[in-house]
Amino acid sequence: MTLHAIEINLTRAVAAVELKAAQQDSSLPMAAAEDRKRLVVLVSAKNERQGMRKIWKRLEDALPIDVLCSLFPGSDGKYLMSIPMSEEIEERILRCAAAERKAPEEFLQQAVAEALARDRSTRRAQLECSLNALLRTYSPEEITGAAAQRIGG
Repeated sequence: MTLHAIEINLTRAVAAVELKAAQQDSSLPMAAAEDRKRLVVLVSAKNERQGMRKIWKRLEDALPIDVLCSLFPGSDGKYLMSIPMSEEIEERILRCAAAERKAPEEFLQQAVAEALARDRSTRRAQLECSLNALLRTYSPEEITGAAAQRIGG
């Protein structure tokens, strides 16, 4: 068995006593971030997927878990995430994946990649609008002077 470091993102901050009780009940070593909304758990398992299943099994009733994520990327450079979903959502993902003749994991990976690309595109458009407004309002000399002052000062 190998030790795997898994990050737990919680839906809310947990009190120290709640965290201590979860740690004692689960027998899993864990450490909390200062905001107590993120934890790192060490779990012994054959692989990360089994480690995440073990964490869900031991902690899902003890802590308000939002998502589990591997702390380090795998050999492929990707992180493994475990997100709870309702049966309705799971069925919809399975239907969409089947319609595209893809595995559910492949379908979700593509959907997330496309959503991130849309987000980057939206952000780029917002920046361009802000830049255009800046250029309409101030002269190039005023902009470069303010930037130089901010960098130097």
